[in-house]
Amino acid sequence: MNSKTSELKEILHQLVTNTNDEGILSQVQAYFSALQKKPIDWWDYLSENDKSTIELGLSQLENNEGHSHEIIQSKVDHLLGRK
Repeated sequence: MNSKTSELKEILHQLVTNTNDEGILSQVQAYFSALQKKPIDWWDYLSENDKSTIELGLSQLENNEGHSHEIIQSKVDHLLGRK
């Protein structure tokens, strides 16, 4: 175990020890249990709006409606007066 891991464990231990709120402790326990059962999927933590925006972007790319990085960078440079 490295020093960063030990430090994180100590911080978590202090937070748990200093908390008497049963609701918070139950949530922490449930979160740890969930983390140990399955890998974290960042998609689950996005808002519905963010998910919709990403799905729209993917759909646009599939329909060849996207723009290259170079085109977007050129437009940004023009808007910012860099070129």
